[in-house]
Amino acid sequence: MRSAPLLLIGVACAPEAADSTAPPAASAPIVTTGPCAGVAPVVTVRTPDELDARLQAGDDFWLINVHIPYEGEIAGTDAHVVYTDTDALEALLAYDHAADALLYCKTGPMSAQATADLVARGYCNIQDLPVGMAGWEAEGYPLLP
Repeated sequence: MRSAPLLLIGVACAPEAADSTAPPAASAPIVTTGPCAGVAPVVTVRTPDELDARLQAGDDFWLINVHIPYEGEIAGTDAHVVYTDTDALEALLAYDHAADALLYCKTGPMSAQATADLVARGYCNIQDLPVGMAGWEAEGYPLLP
């Protein structure tokens, strides 16, 4: 979790259907330069318990809500960025392809798309909470309004 100014970027659009069980960007090529050199970028899937453990440990990572429209958030969220605005996500991460970031939405498809888009651009430490805020709440964790 980082101390960063809140970034709200909005656009109205409907989510595309996505299979959140399939690993996004599985065919991403191995990065040959920069901080991810020698790594084939993939999305790491996290559970609510794993996310909570990272938050409780005070890990230094970006927690980004990519759901539209806004329907609440997980405590500790650093920013809200529309899932289709990959340029804004990259800017938030300061174009650091090794940035440690965990993205989530309400039920999974929007964060799956956003994480896949970042991986396709060569980011090698992107994580997804595929159960989203719904799964977070189902596990007994609270949401902020």
